[in-house]
Amino acid sequence: MSTMWQLASSGVRAHRGAYVGTAVVLAVAAAVLAVTGVIFESGLRTQSAGDPASGGTLVALASSYAGTLIVVVVMVVAATVSLALRSRRREFALLRAVGATPAQVRRTVTFEVAAVSLVAAPLGAVAGLFGARLLDPMLVRSGMVAPDFTSALSPLPVLVAVALIAVTAVPVGRLGAREAARTAPTAALQQSAVEDRHVGIGRRITALAMTLGGLALAFSALWIPGTTGSAAASVSAFLLIGAAALAGPVLVGWIFDRLAKAHPSGGRPATMLAVRNVRGFSRRLTTVVVPLALVVSAATIQTSVGRAMTTAFQQEFVAAVSTDLVVAPTEDAPQDLTAQVAAVPGVEAAIPLATVPGEVRTVDDGAETWEAAAVRVVPADTAAFDPDVVSGSLAEIDDPDTVAVSSDTAFTSGAGLGETLTIRLGEDVVDATVVAVFSRGIGVGGIVTGAATAEAHGLPVTADTLLVDVAAGTDLADATAAITALGATAADPETHISTVLQAGGDNEVGNALLLLLLAVVAVGAASTLAMTTVARRDELALLHRTGTTRHQLMAMTTVEATITGVTAWVVGTVAVAPAVVGVSAGLLDGLPVVDLTAYGIVSAAVVAFAVAATFLAARRTTKVATAVA
Repeated sequence: MSTMWQLASSGVRAHRGAYVGTAVVLAVAAAVLAVTGVIFESGLRTQSAGDPASGGTLVALASSYAGTLIVVVVMVVAATVSLALRSRRREFALLRAVGATPAQVRRTVTFEVAAVSLVAAPLGAVAGLFGARLLDPMLVRSGMVAPDFTSALSPLPVLVAVALIAVTAVPVGRLGAREAARTAPTAALQQSAVEDRHVGIGRRITALAMTLGGLALAFSALWIPGTTGSAAASVSAFLLIGAAALAGPVLVGWIFDRLAKAHPSGGRPATMLAVRNVRGFSRRLTTVVVPLALVVSAATIQTSVGRAMTTAFQQEFVAAVSTDLVVAPTEDAPQDLTAQVAAVPGVEAAIPLATVPGEVRTVDDGAETWEAAAVRVVPADTAAFDPDVVSGSLAEIDDPDTVAVSSDTAFTSGAGLGETLTIRLGEDVVDATVVAVFSRGIGVGGIVTGAATAEAHGLPVTADTLLVDVAAGTDLADATAAITALGATAADPETHISTVLQAGGDNEVGNALLLLLLAVVAVGAASTLAMTTVARRDELALLHRTGTTRHQLMAMTTVEATITGVTAWVVGTVAVAPAVVGVSAGLLDGLPVVDLTAYGIVSAAVVAFAVAATFLAARRTTKVATAVA
């Protein structure tokens, strides 16, 4: 064992140029995983300390982000490690030629990748552990946690991050060496110079299965309600990118073949060489296209799902409220605001709505957890508040220990009409009977109950919203001014909900986590671009010896990078389109919602990033290549 570690260390030192980029990717990925682990652990500790609402919010935030992050980390690490090993196929062939067995080659690579992982991942994870506290002010400003909140730091997130990196990188390294190790030495030497587009039947079947699964998940929001369906649909983009990665040599080769046929043979030499190169090295370029396409997909799906959720919230709230005005008390509002508003001349009705804190019990594989939930308290006999009941009736929520639940809550909790939903109200655990199921859960909340249930368990019911109708012929502006003078804000439902969303501002924490996610992908893409360009030194030197100038070599690599960037943008767009359409179809009434600003910026950045990263690497590589030639 010690001998193998010594050989692995020697191999890493000998190929440090290839492994530096891999180590950076592993370190960044471990750092972001550790940040997510800190948020998750802090949520659990906050729950244990007696703040279930804040703790549940942090756990939900980390859980929703972790799934996407793990998928991205697996794909980026796999692409980076595979490319680092691809440049060593000639070396593996020579080892086979001098007597090394396939098992010895695989074992050597496994130990090398493990050595890099066990050095880079802990360094990145420790940096992420302490860097996670930079998010604390954002969490406080967003209202997710108390003003005195401090992230909990422990070795656990570091250990989990290192373990995840190791179980991703090491098997990928072993698989990367498997093909070269079992190939005959003479064939391996030939394949190290000329790429083979052939994709095995196993990869083809897996790619097809992932494509079909991705398309099915993309439209899961049509039969899985609410946020659960949209979360499932968003995963489809990553499955389709994964399918593109598996079938990459065939897919990218097909695209480049079409490009080569469309390009006239009498064009500029640099452009002609670039087109022929991308056509002949589709397998190599797949490892570059996939991370860049992942940038487009990840950014677009994250921002567009957020935009769709915001739009759905507005649509459902406006559809649920049929009154002329929505009134919200300010800090200076009197205790009897409801009575004073009802006494304003021209006001026909002032219907109070309140929110009380609660927790919902869920059982997953025998493990019991409590998730924080805001319970909406409404009068049972009002027609001004319509959550769109699909089964049962809201008339019964005036009875103690009864609730109405959204379709989303019914799906995730398993508590349908007539069944029991276990919730915690104050200090009491309540087995509440579900008397109605409604569809507008995003706009009105997941649980609705009457005042009798909240008061029976010691929770004060204080109105936080009033639904106000004015009499026919009353000047709405005069009524609004009179209500405002009482210490409240008053506006029509559309204006009210728009103001609430604007006051909440951008999702600062979500944007920060998205940037961290994109950082992992960007570092991986930069690493693959640099390694791909540096590995072509011999090829560029040969071109220079046959008469190609350095200027033409730089122009050629720039055109190649542009083609690669545009291809990545196309693949990323095609992969994310079904998810965007599916999420919008499941949540909204109308056309699909896309965050065009974010999509445009990321799309342009992907192409510019490919060109810039390749140019910087090619500048040094062509200089060395022309000097050698």
